[in-house]
Amino acid sequence: MTEMEGRDVERMNAALSRYCLSLTESRWDAEDLAQETWAKTLGAKIGPNHLNPEALLLRIAKNTWIDRSRRYATLKRLLRTERSGDMSTSPDEGDLAAESAFEALMAAMPPLQRSAFLLRDVFGYSAVEAAALLRTTEGAVKAALHRARQALPRVRDALRSETPAAAKNEEAKLLLRSLAAAYRMGDVSSLLALVQQNDLEPASAIGLLRTRRIHALSAAGGSAAGNDARACAA
Repeated sequence: MTEMEGRDVERMNAALSRYCLSLTESRWDAEDLAQETWAKTLGAKIGPNHLNPEALLLRIAKNTWIDRSRRYATLKRLLRTERSGDMSTSPDEGDLAAESAFEALMAAMPPLQRSAFLLRDVFGYSAVEAAALLRTTEGAVKAALHRARQALPRVRDALRSETPAAAKNEEAKLLLRSLAAAYRMGDVSSLLALVQQNDLEPASAIGLLRTRRIHALSAAGGSAAGNDARACAA
């Protein structure tokens, strides 16, 4: 990289950081969004000869933030409970609310049901696509989704409870944090590996998130993890 290219990257990174802070109103989430934006940009192999690379970078940041906000809003809308909080405003509140939601989902539904629910109702995959991802039949996905929807009132009741069931150990807390992080990033493959654990016990799948972030950092030359999922409808 030439000195001029280095200065251009520094200038664009400064502009991106300011823009991400204006979107998120949180320094922590702005840094996370900027890193994810760089990873997406480099993953798409945007070259230096692009007519306006800075504008493209900011547009990717905006779309990434919109996608993330939609994911939180979708989960909140489906659970329809005040205790789930406003998942689209604050990253800390959003992740904590998502952790509570996943804890309730894990307690109320077996692995196939919660996987089908997330793929079909949250991320908007078709039954055929969900069956392929879960390596099962379309009929099994439809049956699991039907039972998952029947279990939703128990999930909502748990989230409305004045005494939510807290994770009992550090491994369980780590699993919930990893679920929330995978959901925030739209990392469907890691989310499925995590959510298909039998219960809130130590999960080897937690390492998937770390591994994927390390690979993204390496590929992006220091940027953070990328995002491999489609945007879900609000």
